[in-house]
Amino acid sequence: KMNYNLNIKKETLPNGLQVILVHKPDYQRSLFLLGAKVGGFDIDQNVDGSIVHHKSGLAHYLEHQMFYLDGEDVSELFANLQCSTNAYTSYTETAFYFSTTADVKKPLKLLLEFVENLDVTEDTIEKEKGIILSEYDMYQQSPEQRLFKETLVSLYKYHPMKVDVLGSKEDIQNMNMEDLKQFYELNYDSSKLCLVGVTGKDTDDVMNWIKECQKDVISKCDKNISRVFKTEPVEVNRQEYVDTMDIHQPFVCVGFKMLPCTNKIEAFEKDFAVNVWLDSIMGPLNPHFQEWLDQRIFTQFVGAEADFTIDHSYVLFYAQTSNPDEFIELIKKQVTNLEISKDDYQSLHAQAIANNLRGLDHFDGLANDLLRSYFEEYDYLDSLNCIQTMTLEKVIEYIKSLDFSNICVTKILPNDSI
Repeated sequence: KMNYNLNIKKETLPNGLQVILVHKPDYQRSLFLLGAKVGGFDIDQNVDGSIVHHKSGLAHYLEHQMFYLDGEDVSELFANLQCSTNAYTSYTETAFYFSTTADVKKPLKLLLEFVENLDVTEDTIEKEKGIILSEYDMYQQSPEQRLFKETLVSLYKYHPMKVDVLGSKEDIQNMNMEDLKQFYELNYDSSKLCLVGVTGKDTDDVMNWIKECQKDVISKCDKNISRVFKTEPVEVNRQEYVDTMDIHQPFVCVGFKMLPCTNKIEAFEKDFAVNVWLDSIMGPLNPHFQEWLDQRIFTQFVGAEADFTIDHSYVLFYAQTSNPDEFIELIKKQVTNLEISKDDYQSLHAQAIANNLRGLDHFDGLANDLLRSYFEEYDYLDSLNCIQTMTLEKVIEYIKSLDFSNICVTKILPNDSI
């Protein structure tokens, strides 16, 4: 079992803020990320036993709105401190971060201050609408984005996976002050936040500074809050969906709805196993892959991915192709071939381990992984070890357990083709 020489310091402050610091000696750079366990999935929340329904896209909208403090634009304040800053909202978390090669104290204080204080006005809320709606339209105009979006709608009847993280157009247009305040108060209390730092600076010193910044910040929310998922049917929501766009060549996606995993370890292992198998079929390791390209069954835009978690699981195959039906038939044939050769596995397994090791020096990725493992309640190093020790037999056992009977097909065709 490897310990990856990660020097990690963890502490929970009196106000509930979780702090995770990783010391990277000899590095000039520091990255600090402050995250909340709230994202696109948080449409229905159980708050102390009663269900609170939020507008879709609220987590993302709020993320945009957070970048004000005392009427000033936080990005500019960070720039003045020689930091670059950004934020992201995924299905499961929202995070705000800065990176710098300069001193970390002032920007750290700023990061904590702007996330722990909501400063919104009717003006900033209205201004943001235009920005987010144009982001929404931009995604709508991308055939790849449209392909995945519609596939998720086909796979899921109730699961919020089918709802874009940006939210629906209608919900974005109707966002108001009340929505944002309620959502913020429930999900941004200090006791629900996690601060991750990856830095070359002395972590004892940094920890003391964080405590200093937080000594007057009191946790105000003692509510028990969790995500609510409606019971999802085993079958897909719709078997086929066809749309047209201004494109030259069709895009197609074949989606398979899988049962959610029963626990975190199974989810982790299965996700790794199935993605390794997909890489072995839909990539250059497969001797037929080049033939399929030559036969124009697909272009360079082709791939497959799987997502296995305890609340949803799926496998997708997608491509740009002049012959969607031939691609669909090819995929149906591939999912009956539930094997992976020893050589392919050794090569992909070694590659995965190398990527994990490289990832430990990739500050953004490492901070995101540590944040997610804290929120999802698993040990990050255990998850790396789990990949390290995964055997070919175990991988094949997982692949063979897959049920490919719940299938949906999404096609985006050129405008003049229907």
